[in-house]
This record gives sequence, structure tokens and C-alpha cells, in this order.
Amino acid sequence: MSAVYCYPGDPPAVYQACLAYNAGIGQQVNNQNQLSSIQRQISDTVAQINAIDAMIANLNRQIAAQKALIKQTQDAIDELSRQIRFGEASMIRLQARVAIRDQLLNQRLRFVDSHGTVNYMQLVLTSSSMNQLLNRLVGAQEVTRSDNKLITELQVEHVEMLDANQILDNQRGEVMALLQQQRAIQADMEKNLAAQAAALAYEQQLQVQLQAKYAQVQAERAAIDAQVAQLYLQYAAQAQAAGGGNGAFQWPEPACGYGCITQGFGCSTFYLEVYDPSCPYPHKIHTGIDIAGPNGTTIVAGDTGVAYLYPGSIGYGNLLVIIHGHGYSTYYGHTGQIIARGTVIALEGSTGNSTGPHLHFEIRVNNMWKDPCIWLGC
Repeated sequence: MSAVYCYPGDPPAVYQACLAYNAGIGQQVNNQNQLSSIQRQISDTVAQINAIDAMIANLNRQIAAQKALIKQTQDAIDELSRQIRFGEASMIRLQARVAIRDQLLNQRLRFVDSHGTVNYMQLVLTSSSMNQLLNRLVGAQEVTRSDNKLITELQVEHVEMLDANQILDNQRGEVMALLQQQRAIQADMEKNLAAQAAALAYEQQLQVQLQAKYAQVQAERAAIDAQVAQLYLQYAAQAQAAGGGNGAFQWPEPACGYGCITQGFGCSTFYLEVYDPSCPYPHKIHTGIDIAGPNGTTIVAGDTGVAYLYPGSIGYGNLLVIIHGHGYSTYYGHTGQIIARGTVIALEGSTGNSTGPHLHFEIRVNNMWKDPCIWLGC
């Protein structure tokens, strides 16, 4: 349904019913605008829901990645723990070796302390032969070399033990760093889980709002449609009682058939026609059909309605308008009285912007001109 043209000259009951119907159409239009606005809001809500779904999917991927990273960290921690245990075992073995070396060195030092260092002159004087002297000198040199080697090895082993301790400390530092990293990852995962829970709650809330809006709009639209339908029935009843037309039109010049049409409905190049921007230049339209019969040819009403005469109308000349009801009207060129279908209403002439005797016949629906041949079959 759409709004109709309410003619102020109609009987008051018809005019008021028409205005009431158009007001109902206005409410329907307003409701449609509200409906469109709510539908846009619903579309925005759906877009937000889709965005939240995408965020949830992304969070799930992040959580899965974090779990994999935590597993990698735990594997690295396990490997470092194994290396630490191995290093601790090596340290124990090294400490045992150092203890043995320390014991040997202490024994040697106590011997030297109790007997003094080797006196080569004493070795010469106390040797009974050259062979004994040589043997005793070689033995003394071996003891000296052994002492020096023992001290050197002990120093190296002490350095190795210190290096092992440093490596162990570094490994322990790496383990602590990995543990801190693991805690940070766990905190991020918990934060993401909380965000996911909040997103899910928000999505559920949006779904509830969407359903409530949809139900509300449907209920309002149904009520307004029912009201508009009732108003239209009231207007149609008043229009039928007043105008009596039914939208079925007869040919307005029975004595002159379709062959008398000299100009049809549609775009025109005549500069005095009505302006229509949809037509090509000069943007003019012929709003009816011209029927050119002999001067004085009888013209009849195309349908039952209320006739209104406008003498000397610009362009139309002597214009006769018949309001048929239901939004229909015909334009001819009589007085405000009910005229039955087929009643003689005028004689053909040439008034207004005319180049010769003819009838300019229009059919309008809701005050918008239409091609009469749609109803007349011409």
C-alpha cells in the first residue's frame, strides 16, 4: 500500500478518510525507517559477533601456541636438570681426585719438612761409588720432577673445578630464566583465557539483544500493518460511496475510435508540455492522449465520479476533473455533482494551448498521470 492523493474538493467524509489513511501510511513509513535503522543495528551487532568469534578463534590459537611453548620450556628445563645432575656427578669425581692429590702433596711436604730438601753435596760425600752417586742424583731429580708435576696437576685440577662450578652456575641461571619465562607464559595464557570468557559472555548478551529487537520490530510492524489495512478499508468504503468509480474506464469519445488519437502518452518535444527530467531534452512529457474528432464531438465520463469544472485553465483550457475514488481521477476540460459512467459531460473544442479541436484525456492514479491506453487498450 502507498499514500493516495487527497482531493480537498471531495466530500468531507472521503477527504477525512483519505487523510487518516495517509497518516497511517506515514506511521508505516516511520516504522519502516525504524525497522531499517534497527536492521542496520542488527547488522552491526552481527558484525560485532563475527568479530568476537574471530577474536575467540585467535585466542584459542594463541593458547595452543602458548601450551606448545610451555612444553618446549619444560623440555629445556628437563634437559638442563639432566646436565646439572651430570655436572654435579663430575664435580664429585673431580673433588675426590683433588682430595687424593692434596693428600699426596701433604705427605710429600711433611717428608720434606722432616728431612729437609735434597743436599747434592751430601749425596756426593755419602756415596760409596760413582754408580751409587749417579743413581742417587737421578733419584733426587725424579723426586723433584714428581713434586713439580704433582703441584702443576693440582693447580690444573683446581682450575677445572672452578670452571666446572662456573658452568654449573651458568646452567642454574639459565634454568631460573626459563622458569621465569614459563611463569610469564602461564600468566599470559590465564589473561587470554579470561579475555575469552569475557568475549563469550558479551557474545551471548548480543545474541539476547538481537532476538529481543527482532521480536519487538516484528510485533510493531504487524500492528501498524493491521491499522493501515483497516484505514484503507474505511477510506475505500467512503470513496466508493462518494465517487462510485471502480477504476474500469470506458473510451471518452464513443463517436471517434482509436484512430482519432493524434498524440500518445509519453516524452515530447513540444515546449509547452509538462517538464519531466526523466525525458530526453527538452525534458517534456505529454501527460495523456489527444483524441481529435470533429468539432463538437460528444465527450462522456470515463467512469463514475464527482466532476469539477475549471474554466479557462492554463494549458488545458476548459478543464473538467472527475474524482472517481480509490485514487483515480480523469481530466477532460461541468459542475460539482455526481456524474455516472458514460454521461455526456462536454463537447469537443479547442481551448487553451491547442492547435485544433481535440480532447486531451488523462488518467491519474494518486494524482500521478498514467498512460490511459493501459486501461483503454488503445
